[in-house]
Amino acid sequence: MTTGRSVRLYLAEGTPTGIVTAEIVNWTGHVLSAPRSKLNVALNRSELKRTGVYILYGSPLDSDLPVVYVGEGDDISLRLQSHARDDEKDYWERFIAVTNKDMNLTKAHVKYLEGRMIGLLRDAKKCETKNRTEPTFDKLPEADIADMESFLEAIQLVLPVVGVDFFRKATTKMPRETGAESVEKPEFLLVHAGKGINARAREEDGEFVVLEGSYGDLNETVSFSQKLKAFRDQVLESGRAQTLDDGRFRLTEDVAFSSPSAAAVFLFGTSRNGRTDWLVSGTRETYGDWRLRSL
Repeated sequence: MTTGRSVRLYLAEGTPTGIVTAEIVNWTGHVLSAPRSKLNVALNRSELKRTGVYILYGSPLDSDLPVVYVGEGDDISLRLQSHARDDEKDYWERFIAVTNKDMNLTKAHVKYLEGRMIGLLRDAKKCETKNRTEPTFDKLPEADIADMESFLEAIQLVLPVVGVDFFRKATTKMPRETGAESVEKPEFLLVHAGKGINARAREEDGEFVVLEGSYGDLNETVSFSQKLKAFRDQVLESGRAQTLDDGRFRLTEDVAFSSPSAAAVFLFGTSRNGRTDWLVSGTRETYGDWRLRSL
């Protein structure tokens, strides 16, 4: 069974749109998230005087991709003030600061984390990364590297809780063996010969993941969700899918969706009901019937 984790959120100003802090129980890290408009208030907090890594991000009107920058500093507050005065970094609307409650992160630690986080961003291909380089820092002792990798795993766990999901790449796992029993993880198929759609998917960690190698139709109708259209444009722009000469596109990586219907709309370019479109592989059972049977 998956081990549960407890995340503590604190609304520092009593509102979810202001300064929010997040901590995982039994983790020494601390995450602070806030809009840029609250930077002057956040700068008075002691957490931002510490050594750590930070993330600047926003969604420019002229791009389908969010824009993200990762940095590090001995005193994060000084780096954030510098960015706020830099006209070239005017794209960011929110920021996140990751520090350590025990204040035992060193400059070497955060330089390592910075490089790893930039690498994760570019590997996930969910945003435009503003960092010009991807620094590699290999001067840490082996034990410290193991500690920083564990710290990074915790960062990746808590960031989606505060609304940042740029670092996580959609992955699918093989069925897990539990004693003599296997945990059922069926594969789902969606095929439409007329439109050339041929796709495979799995459910993982609450997401519906369409697998690499799946084909969709590039045509779009007026009923195509604008949100999913923007997402499809983003997937194509980032290289997670490639356009084909026959009016279709092919996924070059797994892509995660919130539901089977969102995945079907993405593939068809029009309104669809994914609960009836997707079939359990090797059967005529729809996703909806399978889900009802599994309750």
